[in-house]
Amino acid sequence: MSDIFIYNPTGEIAIANGMISYMPPKKLRSFESDLAFLTSFFASDNDIILSPQLPNPQFLELWHSLGLEKMRYISSLNQKINNINYVKPWSWNPVIHHKTKHLKEQSATDFKASPNYSWKEGSKAFFSRNTTNKVQSIISQNNGIHPFIEIPHPAISISTLEDFKQWMRTQTSAILKMPWSSSGRGIHVIDPQKQLPLNYPWIQGALQRQGFITAEPLLNKVFDFSFQLTIRKGGEINFEGISYFINDKKGHFIGGHIHWPHKEDDISRFLKRADLNKASSILIEALKCLSPHSYYEGPIGIDAIVFKNTDGQLKIHPCIDINWRYNMGLVNISLPKFIDKSSIGFWNVSSFSIGEWNHFIDDNSQKKPLIINQQHEIKKGFINLTPPNEQAIFGVWMEVWPR
Repeated sequence: MSDIFIYNPTGEIAIANGMISYMPPKKLRSFESDLAFLTSFFASDNDIILSPQLPNPQFLELWHSLGLEKMRYISSLNQKINNINYVKPWSWNPVIHHKTKHLKEQSATDFKASPNYSWKEGSKAFFSRNTTNKVQSIISQNNGIHPFIEIPHPAISISTLEDFKQWMRTQTSAILKMPWSSSGRGIHVIDPQKQLPLNYPWIQGALQRQGFITAEPLLNKVFDFSFQLTIRKGGEINFEGISYFINDKKGHFIGGHIHWPHKEDDISRFLKRADLNKASSILIEALKCLSPHSYYEGPIGIDAIVFKNTDGQLKIHPCIDINWRYNMGLVNISLPKFIDKSSIGFWNVSSFSIGEWNHFIDDNSQKKPLIINQQHEIKKGFINLTPPNEQAIFGVWMEVWPR
């Protein structure tokens, strides 16, 4: 039987909207279509990938030679599909439940018994950032027990402008977030020292559209990473690995590090493997307090940061945001299996003018040709992670070099 993977990264927006007829803006629909191939990197042999623009044979041949498993690619969910195991969209929301209704009816018994099979009355509230706030509060009760972890002030939910003004009187800087938006999006940073002033229209608009916002003091962040976990049937939660990712200046995800750290520095010395393993255990125990398996089974990515506290000490904040879905961190921890263990690199999500993506691939492939070792792993060079496509305005690529 085959799992069906569907790349729909606009899930949080769809949850906020609440309508089964919701359609993302044109640019976001292009983002979904252009990056649909990425689910291939964690799917299994004979699984099915929805890819509106089918990948070309030469691109697939290259990745199959590097060890990518062979999957079936379909351009529409209306194609005939037999022997469905699980339906696996990037994120669950009312829209994707509606679009996959005919597939869910044909799916395996285990999937029909899972919480992912239906959208419940409490699903919208559970998938909001308010759940992240609860996890932060649970962990913060043990501040000081583990010297490398600190959550100075858990985020709170604010539903009126008056309550916000009262809270803000105690703050010099802050970060505000809409309850339903992907990590790095739907945020408003208030930091007068960096010329980022308070924007009341943003706050009023967020409250009007989504009912409340979350607010927390702004920390002195120095590094981004995420814990990759999987919620299993019955509530077991497994730690899958750490994704060391790259954000732009606005906090938007743009890529990831391959075989981090690339060099030793204060952050790499601070992020000890034993401490990260302990932090993941603390996260898992906090999550279990909320019985998340009542609403969801599958991968989750918990964004974390290294920050400098008021004493100038490096600390881990292990739960900045929870992505209750597949996420780019899962792609990140899936890529090293294609890379020579002695090499390092990064991958990047980029935007292009129509037609520019294919030229970018050709140019960089010539300037930085692939060098493959005897184990069919990439030792050096450039490779695109999404297929050539004349109409694409987004593309994902990777560059690798010896350490």
